[in-house]
Amino acid sequence: MEQTNTPTKGCILVSKPLINDGFFEQSVVYLTAHDSEGSLGFTLNKRSSLIAQDFIEEFPGRDTVFYGGPVEQDALFFLHGYDKLPGAVHVGNDLYLGGDFELFKTLYAEQKEQNMPLPQPKFFLGYSGWSPGQLEEELKNDTWIILKSSDIDVMDYSQEVWREVMKKMGGKYALWANAPNDPMLN
Repeated sequence: MEQTNTPTKGCILVSKPLINDGFFEQSVVYLTAHDSEGSLGFTLNKRSSLIAQDFIEEFPGRDTVFYGGPVEQDALFFLHGYDKLPGAVHVGNDLYLGGDFELFKTLYAEQKEQNMPLPQPKFFLGYSGWSPGQLEEELKNDTWIILKSSDIDVMDYSQEVWREVMKKMGGKYALWANAPNDPMLN
């Protein structure tokens, strides 16, 4: 796993063990923006019991919705691989955020019908956001490990990605891979 010291759009934030934060404990976050205005990302491994079809009528399939973060949890966001979708924002690694949703629904339905190899979209309720300098402060406080995105499949639907990262990092982190979600219950 290739670590870096600087957060950038398209990198992965992995919470350190025992950060004592209800939402971000054992979290893996894909950073979609990082600039002078702050940072924005989506938690990849906090699966909800909801599916996109609960929110979107006549949407094909059964797509899991993840909790993207503690901000705006009443809004639905989506990451996808449609590079020509009007209004979509490139967020690194051949991935895009949002865009013309009506056109997206049409393209996605066609993809499903034709078994096209585009990556499945990933849906999120809410997002993870940091004001200017806030993420840097958390990094100084040793809350996050920053990885290059090539180390993780951002569109993977595994809830176990945090444990998988801990195992791959080895050493002291590997010990945490098999720890219970709440070590006090051990």
